[in-house]
Amino acid sequence: MPNLLTYAARAIPWWRVGVAAALVAVIMELVRWHPWTLWPLEGTAVGLLAGASAWCADEQSAAVVDGAPRGLGWRTLARLTGVVVLIAVWAAVVAHGRYEMFGHASTVLLHGLVAIAAGLAWATWRRSMGEAMPGLATASVAVPLATAWAIVRPWEHRVPVFPYGEFGVADDWRLSAVLWAALGAAALLLIVYAITEMRWVRKRA
Repeated sequence: MPNLLTYAARAIPWWRVGVAAALVAVIMELVRWHPWTLWPLEGTAVGLLAGASAWCADEQSAAVVDGAPRGLGWRTLARLTGVVVLIAVWAAVVAHGRYEMFGHASTVLLHGLVAIAAGLAWATWRRSMGEAMPGLATASVAVPLATAWAIVRPWEHRVPVFPYGEFGVADDWRLSAVLWAALGAAALLLIVYAITEMRWVRKRA
């Protein structure tokens, strides 16, 4: 355990994760103050969570670490300490603003948790393919994409990624929960696939 925590303390870009967590808290506080006008910022916060989670998988010393005895599974376990910080921050801001979330705080909580899992899953998979810093590219796409989707809301009732309001849109919130849960399940499977390096097993077979 000490070795794992020591590695996490050195490997995770804590300043970036910390700044992202602080921004998420500020953004969601703005949403809490004016949910009817600033709700699209929830998408920005969710994108930040995905990007910050992906940052946790970045490896500046990939050329050295990838050849070390400790495998990707052990390194990913160590990097979960950064992910836990993001989960705690998101849970706290959702709990704080739960009365201004149109009665769907649990679904909003799910949005953030799945975004964290998806960001980590994508970056871990890219790490398993040999990419050293996938988190930087992931964050640069996740934040603007989530923000744009929350503002434009394409296919609003068919693919309600970021539902809005409370009257007459209960089905949208339910479908959103289903869609995000499915994405979360896929993210967990991708993490397992990446850290067990199944593709190498199949190649050797």
